[in-house]
Amino acid sequence: MYLPAFTFLAALLNGHFEHPARLYGRFVLADQLTSSQPTIKERPKGGSRLFILAAGALVLVVTFAIVWLQSSKYEPLVVGKPAPDFALTDLNDKPHRLSDFRGKVVFLNFWATWCAPCREEMPSMEVLNKSFEKDGLVVLAVSIDRVTTTKDIPPFVKSLNLTFPVLIDSWGITDKPYKRLGVPETFIIDQQGIVREIIIGPKDWTRIDNLKTLATLLNVTPKPAFPQDRGTMKPGSSEGAL
Repeated sequence: MYLPAFTFLAALLNGHFEHPARLYGRFVLADQLTSSQPTIKERPKGGSRLFILAAGALVLVVTFAIVWLQSSKYEPLVVGKPAPDFALTDLNDKPHRLSDFRGKVVFLNFWATWCAPCREEMPSMEVLNKSFEKDGLVVLAVSIDRVTTTKDIPPFVKSLNLTFPVLIDSWGITDKPYKRLGVPETFIIDQQGIVREIIIGPKDWTRIDNLKTLATLLNVTPKPAFPQDRGTMKPGSSEGAL
């Protein structure tokens, strides 16, 4: 009753000239009504902390899952993994699907008409194709020229007299699955569709020391046509003894 008493005295001092007994009774009643109202209980601090920790852990788990799933998109294609399948058309609009060549060794080369090292590499690829086609080798050259430069592909192929399939990927279908570092880039794929070697940059495919993986997969033993060739393949020779 100390609070109503002080409140009562303050009211008198502030000029409330109501009858003192009635004024004091009104303040006592107000105090009783206020004290009788139910109070809202605070949430226990321990439960609140537990809820926050659980929510934080859930956020971390979800974030980790998203990062892990996204990282697979940027994981490079490495030796020992299956070569991603794709379907592209050649210069005659004939469709080719990589999986259609299962059972053969595939020499998959990515190139572009504006790439000078690609132009330098192509003649040795033609020699490779003619030399090992009968042994089960398939050479596929995928052009990554975009729509603006696809018109340059036929003259390029004709100028080098290329006979292996040249596929057009002007819309970048193979960009994400193969995650290339540039052009030229070559993937040697075995008979079961597994990547066995990845070559970044151009190579002279008439040199025997560049054919170890291919020779093993094809079960052939390439030999130089003449000792003075220093390991360089000679077009038109037989048995991969180029």
